[in-house]
Amino acid sequence: MLQDLPDLLVLARESSVPGDEVYPVALVRALYDAGIIIAPFATHLGGEQATLQQSTDAIRQLAVASPSLALIASMPVGLAGMYGLGPGAAPAQHREAWMSQVEAVAANYREQELYAACNSEKGAGGSLAATKTTAALGPGGFALTGEKILATSGAYATHYFSTAKVQPAELPGAGVVEFFFVRSDAYGVEILDDWDGFGMRATESQTVRYTGAPTEALVGFPNLIETVQPLQYWYCLFAAVPLGCAQAVLHELATPAPQSPALRLRFAEAAMRLESLAAYLNETASGWCAAAGPGYAARVLRTKTYVTQESTKLCAELFALGGGRHYRRNSRIAMLMADAFAGTALRPPLSLALETLAETFELE
Repeated sequence: MLQDLPDLLVLARESSVPGDEVYPVALVRALYDAGIIIAPFATHLGGEQATLQQSTDAIRQLAVASPSLALIASMPVGLAGMYGLGPGAAPAQHREAWMSQVEAVAANYREQELYAACNSEKGAGGSLAATKTTAALGPGGFALTGEKILATSGAYATHYFSTAKVQPAELPGAGVVEFFFVRSDAYGVEILDDWDGFGMRATESQTVRYTGAPTEALVGFPNLIETVQPLQYWYCLFAAVPLGCAQAVLHELATPAPQSPALRLRFAEAAMRLESLAAYLNETASGWCAAAGPGYAARVLRTKTYVTQESTKLCAELFALGGGRHYRRNSRIAMLMADAFAGTALRPPLSLALETLAETFELE
C-alpha cells in the first residue's frame, strides 16, 4: 500500500503535463489500486492503519508530483483517518452503529467509490457556525437544502460528505453543524460546471446545489465534529499540499545545480526552510488522536497557518529567482505556484485562521 507510493509518484509526475487541466481519472484510480486512499482504515477492513503522520507525508509527496491529485486525495484520506480511529471514537450508546458505518464505508472504499468534501459556502469564510445549508427531517430521513462551493471532484465523486444545520428537536444532541452523506447522483443534487480556479485547475471543485436532496446517512453520530474533532486531520493534510508545491518548485529550479554560488546558496537556504516546515508538520501530525482537545486544535491551526504561509512565500521567492523563462501561464513552476496559493487561500481561508489565532491566543 504505502510502499507502492514511489511507483505511483513516477506515474503522477509523468502525467502532470503543463497546460493539462483535466481531472486525473486514471491517477485517482491508481491511488485506489495502490491502497493509498484506504490506508488509514484498520487492516481487517482493507487498510493498514496508517497514522496521520504517514498520510500527511504521502499527501506531501503526491503534491510534489501533482498538487491537484494530492488535494483530491486528501478528502477521502481524511475521512478514512476519522474512521480509522476505531470503536473508541464513539460514545458507548453510538458505538455499534458507528462500527457498522465504518465497515460499510470501508466496503465502498474497496469498491473504489470516491468520497469528496462538499462543505464550503459563499460568505461563510470557512466558519462552520456560518453554514447556511439546512437538514430537515422527513419520512425518508434527512434532506439537505443549500448551496456549496469548492466541491472537489465535482461529478466524479460518488458520495459527498456535507455540513448542514439541524433543528435540535429533530436530532437530539446535535452540534452546531453535522456531517451528512449524500450521493452525487441523488435527486435534488445539482452539480454546476463553474470551476475556473486560478490554481488547482484539475480538481473540478464545482458548486453544488442541494434542493431537498436526500441524505444516505448522518456521518457517525450526533455532535461528531465536537466529540471526535476530525477537522484537525484534514488541516494537516491540507498543509502538506503547498509544502509539496514548494518542494517541487525547488527541485525544478535546482536540478541540475546551478553554476552560480549565489544561486546555490539561495537554494540551500530554501532546502533548509523546507526541511524545517516538514519537521514541524510531521511533529504536529504525530499528536493526532480522537478528541485531542483545544490545545491540540490550536497547535494544528498554528501549524497549518505557518506551513502554508511559509510554503507559498517560498514558492513566490523561488519563482522570482527562476527568471523570465518561467513567466508563462503553462510553465510547470508557474502552475505549482498557482496551486500553492489556491490551496492555501481556499481550504480553509488563512484570514479565518489568523483571526481565530488572535482571538484564542494564550501561552500555556
